[in-house]
Amino acid sequence: MKYDLPDYRPQPSRRTILKGMGAALTLPWLESLAWATGGKAAVTAGPPRRWAALIFANGAYPEDWWVRPENGRLAMGRTLAPLQAYQDDLLFLNGLHLFDKTTGVHLPYFTNLLSGEKIEKSPIPDLAESLDYYMARTIGRQTPIPVLNLGIEPTKQGIQGGLPSIYRSTISWSSEKTPVPAEIFPRAAFDRLFDLSRFQRDRSVLDAVRTQAKSLQTGLDYYDRQKMEAYLTSVRDIEHRLELASSEERFEGWRPTLEKPNMDRPPEGTPESIPEHMKLMIDIIVLAFQMDKTRLATLLFNNDTGGMRFGFLDGVNNASMHGGLSHHQNKPATIAMYQKVNRFHVELFAYMLDKMRAIDEGSSTLLDNSMVLFGSSMMDGDSHDADSGLPLVIAGRGGGTIQPGRVLTYEQLEDRRLCNLHLAMLNRMGVNDTKFGNSHYPLPGLLG
Repeated sequence: MKYDLPDYRPQPSRRTILKGMGAALTLPWLESLAWATGGKAAVTAGPPRRWAALIFANGAYPEDWWVRPENGRLAMGRTLAPLQAYQDDLLFLNGLHLFDKTTGVHLPYFTNLLSGEKIEKSPIPDLAESLDYYMARTIGRQTPIPVLNLGIEPTKQGIQGGLPSIYRSTISWSSEKTPVPAEIFPRAAFDRLFDLSRFQRDRSVLDAVRTQAKSLQTGLDYYDRQKMEAYLTSVRDIEHRLELASSEERFEGWRPTLEKPNMDRPPEGTPESIPEHMKLMIDIIVLAFQMDKTRLATLLFNNDTGGMRFGFLDGVNNASMHGGLSHHQNKPATIAMYQKVNRFHVELFAYMLDKMRAIDEGSSTLLDNSMVLFGSSMMDGDSHDADSGLPLVIAGRGGGTIQPGRVLTYEQLEDRRLCNLHLAMLNRMGVNDTKFGNSHYPLPGLLG
């Protein structure tokens, strides 16, 4: 197959990373401090492009995760069968990996899925900025919320095996030293998107910060003044976000199809039902995309080596996903339960696709204007094989930059690293960079 890259050329923007800030001023929304950027938000006459990643841990059972062309359509294995009705909106990717010879352990994969850098063996978190936050420094300036990171299980704390436990419960990094915990409370996620009174409280804090900063500047040397100016730049960036939260002037031509949330504010805490918890988080992401509160989101269905149990599924016992199911040791009864859990995650993906495909944005749908990456950080959860190829699917057309309804196989491609895909998606989202993580070039073939 000949691979051609799309002929569009996103507008370049200047990116500035604020590091080494010496001021110690208390602010809400701390993750926003990574966004100081000179890039100007692009105005679009049509619907904007959205990007999301829905990730499940501990791989899949390879014998039931397959798709192939057959009689002009796509035939799918038992695990992927719930996607049969959506095949014209899907691009299946075979053969991509994070690094060469990645088999045997967990840590090089999970937290690294969106980063593509080697993990330093240290009790202090040390990796790299992930794709979602890399994009949020430019694309995120166009929406009130730069990026939405959601999860189901609590973030792991402390040290495990000499390394930070948070490596096993996040794929998002706002900088090389800053892993971002996933938000697991639906109400908190909802309020972050729609609670304007909270934005006003943030504004009052910013006023106090500005006053404190000005009083400090007179006694600082040259280098500290530079750090303070960088810090104030980040404060001004947050102020810009507060204005976006309540302003409709940012819309020119295209407008969201929904002006107010069409779902109730979630109750406090987390739902007792795991399926309802997961569906509620998907509902929040879709609503945020529809209302253009954010264009970037991630959702972790479960943590790596986590203790989530799936006894609520028919025919599945209450053993933990990692120790009791994914390490099936080729026992037929355990494999059957493991496969049912894999299929359950695929059904949740189909639930999201159904909602996005039903949202009309003129001559296209929300799904048409999105790229949703679905999959796991390893293929075989028993052997931990992540070298032969990760289980990955892209849904949507990326605003016309992706041709779905196909299977792409990259086993014969000399450079088949996952960050090449990340770079290709980055370009399709309008960031005209030539490298991300350990990428060498944008992954070919996505447009046909």
